[in-house]
Amino acid sequence: MAGFPPLDMPDLAAYFRGQWQFTRTIWEGGEDAQAEAAGEAVFRDGELTGQLIYQERGHLRMLTAPGMRPIAFSRLFDYRFGTDVPARLQVLFADGERTGQPYQDYLLRGNMVAPAADHLCGPDCYNAAYTLDGDEGFTMETFINGPKKRTRVLTRYQRQTDLSASPA
Repeated sequence: MAGFPPLDMPDLAAYFRGQWQFTRTIWEGGEDAQAEAAGEAVFRDGELTGQLIYQERGHLRMLTAPGMRPIAFSRLFDYRFGTDVPARLQVLFADGERTGQPYQDYLLRGNMVAPAADHLCGPDCYNAAYTLDGDEGFTMETFINGPKKRTRVLTRYQRQTDLSASPA
């Protein structure tokens, strides 16, 4: 990476590339968290120039059901750094029934990766932003609002230094 904060889309891709550990807290409609998750993620080069594939795996623990076993989860996203629209990070779904469809678009603003537009999914609006905290970590905060949703998801990432571990 050229320096911090990243100055353009290639720098931003270089910043994200690699392996990360994450913790996630989920709130639904109030101040008390309903769930916590932890796991590993990797941003690896895709087939296209300026493309990184994001893969995460982890376990979710419901705080409202203390005796419930943790739930395993995994997710894939396709990150495109200025490939279709210069100066924009486009994130596409890369698993499930919506593979290849747009999820969110972002703009780089100093140490922030801010939404270029809201993502509407039916009656719900998804909005996320990244704060690049330094070379070794970043946070992502997502808000989901709709007629039956008022969700906040805060994910904290720390760069993994042991390259032998992988969520793949």
